[in-house]
Amino acid sequence: MIQNPSFLSENDLILVISPSGVVDEDVVTKGAAILKNAGFQVEISPNAFNPHFKFGAKHQERLSDLQFALDNKEAKAIYCARGGFGITHIIDSLDWTQFKKNPKWIIGFSDITALLHNAFQNGYYSLHASVLQGLPKLSTEYQKHLIDTLSGDIKALKAESSFHKSGSANGQLIGGNLSLLIHQIGTQTELDYSNKILFIEEVAEPLYHIDRMMLQLKRAGKLKGLAGLVVGLFTNLSEDKSIYGQSVEEIILDHCKDYDFPIGFNFPFGHGEDNVPLVHGAEVGFEVEGKEAYLKYLIDNT
Repeated sequence: MIQNPSFLSENDLILVISPSGVVDEDVVTKGAAILKNAGFQVEISPNAFNPHFKFGAKHQERLSDLQFALDNKEAKAIYCARGGFGITHIIDSLDWTQFKKNPKWIIGFSDITALLHNAFQNGYYSLHASVLQGLPKLSTEYQKHLIDTLSGDIKALKAESSFHKSGSANGQLIGGNLSLLIHQIGTQTELDYSNKILFIEEVAEPLYHIDRMMLQLKRAGKLKGLAGLVVGLFTNLSEDKSIYGQSVEEIILDHCKDYDFPIGFNFPFGHGEDNVPLVHGAEVGFEVEGKEAYLKYLIDNT
């Protein structure tokens, strides 16, 4: 049974952590100011601005901050300052006992995908959304979308594409960054994809890597039991169709051709100027017909 933590109200506390890559303190501070202007309290963890080479801090320091945030009795949300790389160094050492007594929203994407999966395994929704360092770079529209979602105003999504594969399905929405999905296979944070609606996004990969990762999902049996596939943004790719012979859409459709689940492309989430929040683990309805696709939440927004 997957549950949603309480939605946030004015003056609720958000803790900021840097569990993965090194952050830009000035930009994170600007992101925190956006949350404060929305009426929330914000506290920065002790090691959030304590960089250690490529990482936000030393492994033990990042683990300490994340464990403190999970255990905190007052906070209503944990906002990851950045993705990058590093969460999987510490994720298997987490203790979720106190979190279950005081559940809170975990917010982030990209490398934070693994942490969202861990929250799901422990029975809770989380928020696949811009990391705090990315929040100031989003338009005010997308910033508001995040604030609204945290406050319980969860909106349906629509996407248009000529590559859609028609169909309809209901199921739990899981997924995240495609590379991180691959890296969870065979680990403690690997999820069961059966009857799930999977969402994926990626950044800065050559097309042959996309091909390889989709093939890995297929060979690992992750595609055959899906209820649906929601495809977000694939940005800053280092190859195009003229080099590889297939586009991202064609690669995905090719690997999914043996299955009858609906596929929707071009949803506005991922590493780009558009990054709408997705409630990871929530029950959704997925409808794809012609060039239009809709993702509607089936959870209580109150």
